[in-house]
Amino acid sequence: MALAATHSATTTMASLTSFSIAARTHCRRSRPHLPFTISLLRPTFSSTTSSATTSAAPSPPSRLHTLPDRVSPFQSRTTSTPIHVHMGALPKLLHWPRPPRTVLIVTKPESERTRAAFRHVAMWLRTHHPDMNIVVERSVAEEAAADKQTHTSTIPDLVIADWENGGEELRRTIDFVITLGGDGTILHTSSLFPRDVPPIISFSLGTLGFLLPFGIETFSSALSKVIQGPVPLLHRMRLACAIYKTDGSRITAPTGDLQAMNDIVLHRGRYPHLTITECSVDGEFLTGAVADGLIVATPTGSTAYSLSAGGPLVHPSVPALVLTPICPRSLSFRPALLPADATVRLRLSKRSRETADVSVDGREVFLLGQEEYVEVGMSEYHIPCISRTAGGKDWVEDINRTLKWNQGFVNTFKEGE
Repeated sequence: MALAATHSATTTMASLTSFSIAARTHCRRSRPHLPFTISLLRPTFSSTTSSATTSAAPSPPSRLHTLPDRVSPFQSRTTSTPIHVHMGALPKLLHWPRPPRTVLIVTKPESERTRAAFRHVAMWLRTHHPDMNIVVERSVAEEAAADKQTHTSTIPDLVIADWENGGEELRRTIDFVITLGGDGTILHTSSLFPRDVPPIISFSLGTLGFLLPFGIETFSSALSKVIQGPVPLLHRMRLACAIYKTDGSRITAPTGDLQAMNDIVLHRGRYPHLTITECSVDGEFLTGAVADGLIVATPTGSTAYSLSAGGPLVHPSVPALVLTPICPRSLSFRPALLPADATVRLRLSKRSRETADVSVDGREVFLLGQEEYVEVGMSEYHIPCISRTAGGKDWVEDINRTLKWNQGFVNTFKEGE
């Protein structure tokens, strides 16, 4: 999916690298050769019982256009678990075969606090890891250039990411990702990687979220541990979604399913009438849903829209799909958990009076007509999230601290006030 929004480069960005790889641009221009070099690295994964791998001295970097594909990660399984089982069900540790050399920093846009956090993180990387290549989106680079407190002499040679022109080549060079913001920043990062996703470390800037294990005040110690390794890793499941016409021909690209970290939602959108949706699981008709819509969520997405619609909390290590109705007409239509390897088909019935919107992680991507349908299943491309502890134990703390789960309400009302 192409991302929309475009900005022209400003003169204040003259010191930035001319490798104009900018997200959210529709500019079609030839990709210039890089004026600097980037090394190619990729982590390996092992079970928590494995010993740490000794880091070797980094080899001389090569130019981006001469680099081969990065080394694919491998994962050892401590049991005979089938390969299709959700990877988050097994604890992992992240090991680097060599020190990482390229990092993508994704930030929440138009936030003063985020700009300050980016400034401190980028300066820390420049000071302690001067050979680290810092990749940012154009909007981040422009904000940094306009920030009076950010000196380009302190943070030189930012690489501006253009996912449409040379994006695949760039994705193969990124070793890990730093996100500064909230859960929405991580969802945006997920959309940047339609296939393999590098390890992501997320820092909270005071916003509500379940995907933010690290506070920004701990960034220096957390990044030191990540770069040195090993660190705990949790693979969060993603959904793959394909959209089809009434005759069964595919609307979405044959080689590119839509990827969702939280959920795929079919809903009535702007129309006041309930949708009528025929829901099937693995080719077997399940039910006809008369409701505002239906949500197919991941365990990660179970704390998002699905939870607000009455869905269950699901631990991120549980291999499952969550099927949640949105305001159904029938009071007996309750949420359901399905196997992670199930395929859910949602067909808009010909009895439905209007079209329906299809949303991916909160972004509307398609208007579904009568008898057109979507198929949703587990994606083969998970998201490796760096966590504080192994096995997703952070989740227990998060639902108590962030969600305040099962905590009673305190009535502070007093008579006469």
